[in-house]
Amino acid sequence: MICNTCGRVIKNEEANFCEYCGASVRGRNGFDMSSSPIPPVTDAVTVDHKEKPVSFLNWLGTCLLVFIPYVGSFLFLIMLFVWAFGHNVPESKKNWARANLVIMLILLVISIIIINAVGIDQIINMIFGDMSQYYNIY
Repeated sequence: MICNTCGRVIKNEEANFCEYCGASVRGRNGFDMSSSPIPPVTDAVTVDHKEKPVSFLNWLGTCLLVFIPYVGSFLFLIMLFVWAFGHNVPESKKNWARANLVIMLILLVISIIIINAVGIDQIINMIFGDMSQYYNIY
């Protein structure tokens, strides 16, 4: 007789329960369920435990990249694309870079909409004020 739950062979033909897992080997009303097919064995989901988390110093270097004079912002943007679409990048850093790119895209679209709605002249005037008094512009 074969157990329907664990698939092991039960030596005692008179047994009502599997001696290995304890599952019932008889159906309702005492009918023998040993003639039914054995459930298929499924592969367990494997989790990759080899991927180490991104270290503190790696994250610190990533965040401080923006503060490099003159080229930091451009270098950070380029590195976001490398991290988001690179092959040898940890999954957590890849997802973080993709989220940053999506946020930057949303902010770019919102700023374009605001510039078109308000007008670039009024935005410059709001930021710098009326500069005509300093340059004698009539």
